[in-house]
Amino acid sequence: MIKRIQREDIAEAISLINDVFSEFVSIDYSEQGKKTFENYLKNKYEETLADIKSGHKKMWGYYQDGKIIGVISTRDVSHISLMFVDKKHHRRGIAKSLFQVVLEDLKSVENLSQITVNSSPYAVGVYEHLGFSKTGKKKERDGIVFVPMMRKL
Repeated sequence: MIKRIQREDIAEAISLINDVFSEFVSIDYSEQGKKTFENYLKNKYEETLADIKSGHKKMWGYYQDGKIIGVISTRDVSHISLMFVDKKHHRRGIAKSLFQVVLEDLKSVENLSQITVNSSPYAVGVYEHLGFSKTGKKKERDGIVFVPMMRKL
């Protein structure tokens, strides 16, 4: 079941994000990048609460047996800021299901023609499978390595 993440589940979502990042994404990052992401997650709890309340960010969780096994988050309406799925559940359509919820949510936004993401090198294939295309070469900012991508709606 997919539902919006509520206050009481944010810590669990952030823990999942950290676990998946550490195992799959951090291998492409320098020590600076790992530290940048670690600091980002440390500040995430309060920031996420404020951003969700203001509407700046939306976050959904894929729940199985009461536990979050996947997370997707958007910011600024049409930018995917996070998408992580527990390693035991990769290649089972969870990322696709989460993305479909985002697409459904975006139907209410007038004159929206695209959605963007700054994908980790690890996740480029996942986003391509979801219909995204690279819009530039791999970049690095504060040690965070990413590939800018876009999908037309």
